[in-house]
Amino acid sequence: MSGLRIELEDVTARHPAASANMRAAIDQLSLTISPGEHVAVIGPSGAGKTTLLQLLGAALKPSHGRVLMDRDPVWSLSTRNLQRQRGQLFYAPQSPPLPPRQRVIVSLLAAKLPELSLWGSIRNLIYPQHVDEVAQALSQFDLKEKLWERVDRLSGGERQRVGLARALLAPAKLWLVDEPLSALDPTRARQAIATLVREARARQVTLVTSLHQVNVATTEFPRVLGLRDGRLVFDLLGPEVTQERLSELYAQFEYELAQVETPHALHEVPAVKREIRVGCA
Repeated sequence: MSGLRIELEDVTARHPAASANMRAAIDQLSLTISPGEHVAVIGPSGAGKTTLLQLLGAALKPSHGRVLMDRDPVWSLSTRNLQRQRGQLFYAPQSPPLPPRQRVIVSLLAAKLPELSLWGSIRNLIYPQHVDEVAQALSQFDLKEKLWERVDRLSGGERQRVGLARALLAPAKLWLVDEPLSALDPTRARQAIATLVREARARQVTLVTSLHQVNVATTEFPRVLGLRDGRLVFDLLGPEVTQERLSELYAQFEYELAQVETPHALHEVPAVKREIRVGCA
């Protein structure tokens, strides 16, 4: 299985509840993400990172421009074909929507719904299947012992890791992960992001992650996008994201940078030659 190719062509998008005179959340942004590519998105609060992930996942329709998955314009597809395209992606929000009284195993099995029949879905609710597969996914995040635990008995960090473990069960070619480390301590954060990157690479999945931790973005991801006010400020290899570029990106939001380690503090990522495509007015 190879990852999805994603393209944005001169896309502008506003939140559904936003008034017409409000600034666009994403403004005239063009971008190509190749199959199997791993991309981190950084920027200050309100930059449009979550909105970008929603656009890439066909969860938000742009007010202008086109979104293409494997060269198909998603908003020109029939409802059935659009649903089929959405079945090829996995979206992990910052706060995973896990029903509090549900068992962890059932919450993880929900990720497999796109490949299950109606009867298979109902059967999983009554008598969970694929127990070994779920346990293996949880073990990647040191949560195997939580297999039969209720969600409301998990800590915030454990719930976030359960949300990430769902990606390993999803029949998806694109993983969209929004701020996956917000509830994790530094050790767990490194483990979680390393697991996501390793498993995405093994599956040849396209991975796009928004991150507050710029040091993680620049060391763990070959490509880094810098967003501010809904516009693409830079599209660079991780090692090319200098302190000067970060200072420009986070101007007036320097306190957000001060909360994380210096870029490249974890380890250096070898430079990889590639063509960067940027199209942003």
